[in-house]
Parts: sequence; C-alpha cells; structure tokens
Amino acid sequence: MTPRQTNSFTLILGILVLASSVSILSTDIYAPSLPHLPAALSTTAAMVKLTIGLNVAMFALGQLFLGPLSDRFGRRPVLLLSMLVFSIASLLCGLSLSIEQLIAARMLQGLAGSAEAVICMAVFKDLFDEKQQVRGLAIFGMSIALAPAVGPLLGGYIHVFFGWRFNFWLITSLGLAASYMIWRYLPESSTPDRHAIKAQTVMSSYSALLGNRPFMTYSLLAGICMAIIYTFVTGAPFILIDQMGVQTEHFGYHQMAIVATYFLGSMAATRLVDKMPTQQLLNIGVSILLTGGISLLFINSAGLLNPVTFSASFATMTLGMGPIFAIAPARAMLSSDGKSGYAAAMLGASEMAVASLAAVLVVIFHDGSAKPVIVSMMVLLVLTIILWRASVRFQERIL
Repeated sequence: MTPRQTNSFTLILGILVLASSVSILSTDIYAPSLPHLPAALSTTAAMVKLTIGLNVAMFALGQLFLGPLSDRFGRRPVLLLSMLVFSIASLLCGLSLSIEQLIAARMLQGLAGSAEAVICMAVFKDLFDEKQQVRGLAIFGMSIALAPAVGPLLGGYIHVFFGWRFNFWLITSLGLAASYMIWRYLPESSTPDRHAIKAQTVMSSYSALLGNRPFMTYSLLAGICMAIIYTFVTGAPFILIDQMGVQTEHFGYHQMAIVATYFLGSMAATRLVDKMPTQQLLNIGVSILLTGGISLLFINSAGLLNPVTFSASFATMTLGMGPIFAIAPARAMLSSDGKSGYAAAMLGASEMAVASLAAVLVVIFHDGSAKPVIVSMMVLLVLTIILWRASVRFQERIL
C-alpha cells in the first residue's frame, strides 16, 4: 500500500477498533459484578446470567437486519445511529431498578452494539484482499483484545469503590465518544443499493449463504471460538468468585491472562501469514485450541481444578483462537457471493448464535459448580473437530 493508503487504512481501522471495543467492553466491564447482582436486584444467579445470554442473542439477531441496512443506506450512517442507540441503552442499564429492566436494557444494548461487528467485516471486504484482510483482522483482534483484558480488571475495582451502575455510565460516555469519531472521521466504503432491503432480495441472499457450505463452515468455526469465550464470560465469575473464592477486584487478572494469550496468537498470525499457507496456520490454531480444551477436561476429571489450572486451560484455547479468528472470517467472506453486508451479517449472526446458545446452556444447567462449563466445552470441542475437517476440504474452492 502507498503511504496515503496506509494512513487511510490506519484511520479506518482505528475507528472500527474504537466502536468494537466499546461494544465488547459493555459486557466485560461488569462481569466481576455478576455474582453480586442477585443480592443487589433481589433475583437469582440464573436470571443474572440471562443479561449475558440474551444480550448475545440480540447481538446475533441484530446483525441480520443491520447488514442489509448497511447495504441499503451505507456503512457510516447505520453504524452512527446504532452507536447512539447503544449509548442510550447503556444509560438505561445503569438506571435499572430490577433484573427485568436490566435484561431489557441489555437486549437493546446487544441489538444496537451488533452494528460494529457486521459493518467491520463488510468494510474489510469492501476494501481489502485476503492477505490484507487476514493482516487487518489480526491487528483488529489484537487491538480490541485490550477491552476484555482491561474491562474486568477495571470493572472489579469500579464495583468495589463506586458500585456496579458506574460501569454502565462509563460505557455510556465511551459510546458517545465513539459516535462522535464515526460522525467526524469515518468515510463511506460502499455504494447504497436501493434494492438491498426488498423482501425477495433479503430472502434470496440469506438462503444462498445458508446453502453455501464453505461459508457456513468457516462462520461456524469462528462461532465455536466465540462460544468458548462467552462460556468463560458467563460461567467463570461464578466459578472463580463464588466457588473458588477469588476476590471480585482480582477476577480481572484471570481474564487478562486469557486475553494476553489471544493477543499473542493474533500477533503470531500477522507474522506467519506471509510465511506459510493460511490453511496450515489455521491447522496450528485449531490444534492449540483442542489442546487447551482437552486439558480442561482432564484437569476437571482428575480433581485438579483450581483458579490457576482453570484459567490456564482457557488461556491455551484463546492462544489458538488468534489464528482462527484471523483466518476463518476472511475465508468465509471470500467464499461468499453477492453483497458484503449480507455476508458480514450472516457471518456475525452465525458466530453470535453459537455463542448465545453456549451461554444460555450454562444458564439452564447452572448448579453452582463448574459442570455446566465443562459439559459445554465437551460439545464445543467435538464441533470444532467436525468443522475443522470440513475446512480442509473446502480450501481449494476458495483460494
């Protein structure tokens, strides 16, 4: 790329990172507060976990609508309006007086926050080829990894000194700041299509993507990674804080370790993408992820589960996610035909649908132990193997 193209790439990437980080931070920053909310809102742990599961479900659903809308009206206006609604929803979260109000506000927050996911992927496909997408997505992944790394640590101390509501007020302020940056600096990367949201277009576009086996394979493979993350986010606070006695303000250090390994995996992907075939790099990522998952199952069955071994197993899995998250979404988008907005929407919705299902299963089978998380991991590992084997068969169709 020329210096001018590099500057444009950096500016666009920076704005998308900011929008995505705020959206991700909205969940991670209040994760340490989850075990304390049943008492604060006179409810149960299962109801509190729904603030995660239903938020993720709306995040998945929202992308199916916002993707076509971004094809119709443009990436910039859809992202701007969504970020403003996200800021309002965040304010409502902080003002909630009951668990029902908090769940409703979190659902709206997830719906509006989904814009960043679908639009980021669409912009990447609009502007860059596979190598650039892999490099950009790896940099993007490393950058937004700071949110789940810093969020729980910051949120734990905010909870202790100021209360859980202040976390959402902080997110409100950051959402408004992101809205300003989008309005002021984000260029439009697409040409609006007046036919993009016609019923026939919507149905045919999504039907074609659902029938596109390579696209769905790579989308679901990325979804498995997302599901593992949300399994941790939903279950780990209760396991580490309630069951294992980790202090609320110290929970963030465990998640920081997990995010650090994801950061390392993403950084390795940026270094290796020019030195080896992308399928080989994907194989390495999957192998590392499976190693971490199998380790967790062994540690639990051997009675060796404690804060260190629990977090170390997840850290190994997230190390493998770095290459997977850099390659699988790019492969999915390259295997799609038609409008970027629809493909990005289906990709993001597929990822978050798998993640929300995993989070809801942890809620349904909540029994105060690590068992729901362990069972979810067993299912996810089997699905990972199936999807990975399919990806090997599909690589020649894409490249």
